[in-house]
Amino acid sequence: MGPFQSGFKTGELIENGITHILNVTNMHYTKRSQYFRYLDVAINDNVVEDAKKHFRITNRFIKDSLASGGKVLVQSENGKSRCATFILAFLIQSEKLKLKEGLSILRSFVSEIDINEGFMQQLAHYDLELLEKND
Repeated sequence: MGPFQSGFKTGELIENGITHILNVTNMHYTKRSQYFRYLDVAINDNVVEDAKKHFRITNRFIKDSLASGGKVLVQSENGKSRCATFILAFLIQSEKLKLKEGLSILRSFVSEIDINEGFMQQLAHYDLELLEKND
């Protein structure tokens, strides 16, 4: 996960095995499609934005990327709120982690996570919904 500018470091991304980029901003740029597959999700980082409506498509993009042997960069404007939100949604759904556990794991890699309260509430609801489905 990283800030928007991290998607411009083509050489570094290739060296690290990145094959897919999930862009969760409202920003557009020239894509390097010969190197990476992209998914753009136009979303603002505010408490009224509905991130949850995108979880199914972003989870599928990440899952398919990993299943094909790839690695995914999730980028947002500052790399602290939206990135973490979509990575946590994937961990909750795919790895069956509880939100608190997923946060702890993510913070062990990136300590400066700062998810807005609206997204945290959506993740908590998502966690509960999936827990109910698995019971």
